[in-house]
Amino acid sequence: MRIGFVGCGAAGRPLGRAWAAKGHAIGGVHALDGTADAVRAMGAGVPGGSLADADVVVFATPDGVLATVAAEHSLRADQVALHLSGALPSTVLAPTGARTAGLHPLRAFADLETSVAALPGTWCFVEGAAVEVAEQLARDFGGRAARIDTAGKAKYHAAAAIASNFTVTLLTWARDLFVEAGVVEADALAALSALATGAAANVARVGLPDALTGPAARGDVEIVRDHLEALDGERRELYRRLLLATLPIARAKGGLTDEAARALDELASAYE
Repeated sequence: MRIGFVGCGAAGRPLGRAWAAKGHAIGGVHALDGTADAVRAMGAGVPGGSLADADVVVFATPDGVLATVAAEHSLRADQVALHLSGALPSTVLAPTGARTAGLHPLRAFADLETSVAALPGTWCFVEGAAVEVAEQLARDFGGRAARIDTAGKAKYHAAAAIASNFTVTLLTWARDLFVEAGVVEADALAALSALATGAAANVARVGLPDALTGPAARGDVEIVRDHLEALDGERRELYRRLLLATLPIARAKGGLTDEAARALDELASAYE
């Protein structure tokens, strides 16, 4: 395929290089900032070149300007307009007049070389009228393509934020508690990072709900009571809500008795 670019940021550059290495022709490149730099980073492309001969035009712009930029480009019905956003549906590209698709690699993009090396095996979630094109392009750089519903994009992106961004939030909260308990901050970060990595590895290894461990999974009411007593304010409320959200998972795992589940639910309600 011949691929053109409109915008070429942190995700667009490694993808462009990977596609060029797999034999796709990179055509016109219209970066919002630094077109020549983008072409050099990809090792291919024509700065400011025509998009008329592109089979696929990749819109690799920030989400906030994607709709505006799409409306500024008129494409043909036999072309594919594809974006890399995890949050926005492919239909945001409808003003281009082309068939639309979304391809979201589920990973954070750091520096160019690290990002290119990390692409093989990356989960890529695809949707849209031209979803088959997005699937092929994901597979061409070694990605693992999975389809999602276009209408479910916001829920998909919220899930990604919970798993990735909010993990950082929870680890920040846990680090602070470690430090308050007398642990040196550097040791706290190292220990908690290892703990979280192990939990994620267990999810990958044994799945859900079997990866769940801890006092809620065991039905250890008195330990949970100690936790709630040790916390206050927003911390206690967050713990309480996480506890309530964890109980159905613990029940599904099978190690939590009805009696213990009721006791934990009542305990959480008592601290509301």
